[in-house]
Amino acid sequence: MYLGKDLKKIRKNRTYSQKNITSSIISQSTYSKFEAGIRDVDASIYLQLLQRLNISGEEFDYVRNGYNYERKSNLIHTLFSLNYNHMGNLHKLKQQTIDFLEEQHDEDIKRIYLICEAFIQIHNTKNIEVAQNIVVPIWKDMSKYEQWYLNDIRIMNTILFLFPVDIATELTQTVVARLDTYKDFQDAERLKLAFKINLSLLLIKNKDYVKALTIIVDSLQRNKKNMDYSLLSLHFSREAICRTNIQKKKSTELLEKARQLLRLYDDYDYWERIQQEFDYYTS
Repeated sequence: MYLGKDLKKIRKNRTYSQKNITSSIISQSTYSKFEAGIRDVDASIYLQLLQRLNISGEEFDYVRNGYNYERKSNLIHTLFSLNYNHMGNLHKLKQQTIDFLEEQHDEDIKRIYLICEAFIQIHNTKNIEVAQNIVVPIWKDMSKYEQWYLNDIRIMNTILFLFPVDIATELTQTVVARLDTYKDFQDAERLKLAFKINLSLLLIKNKDYVKALTIIVDSLQRNKKNMDYSLLSLHFSREAICRTNIQKKKSTELLEKARQLLRLYDDYDYWERIQQEFDYYTS
């Protein structure tokens, strides 16, 4: 279906006339032909029309696809919302990327395939070097970019723990500086927090509890009021891990904060995962 026909549905739902949304953007006659599917408009014009209708390009694609993500967007969205410990979902997503790539080449989908394969191999072999070798092509490609955009940054965040700690630390600093340019852009702050909390686990794995604690405490001081419950509880539990290892006594108060917070949201599965992580790194 033509973009113009979908735009027409939204315009009419908003009770806007063609004149309302074309003023100072495009002639009404040209826009009328666009709605009728007779002609296309430039991308810059299309984006201005969406802005006039107060709808983002992502939401427009979602709505016109029957309130579903289109196929590629769905695979990307699935990757970023995946529990990487769930082998069934990883295998399912991997197969979906294989099916997609058999029909068309796409670098983003190829990266998702490699990430799935890396996590599967970590689970099967317990060898992080095997997983590192699998994702090397992603790093080689992306290191050539002059700038990283949000999806690039999300991709790097999923494989951050595969890097040596010194490289991961430098990478996090670079990403946080890059995200500063996004200021109030949606998801930018959450991505910063995700990088920092993921780096904290990498430092914990390397027994650098002091540096990990510094990152966690700073993150809490700066962003505590803006965190959702799952991220806040994870900060509490990671702080508990660090303090337990530094002070050589169990930091029950912080862990209890995480437990109570997750109980409020009935998120018992996440609490179980947090408790397992705490027990593993403090045993």
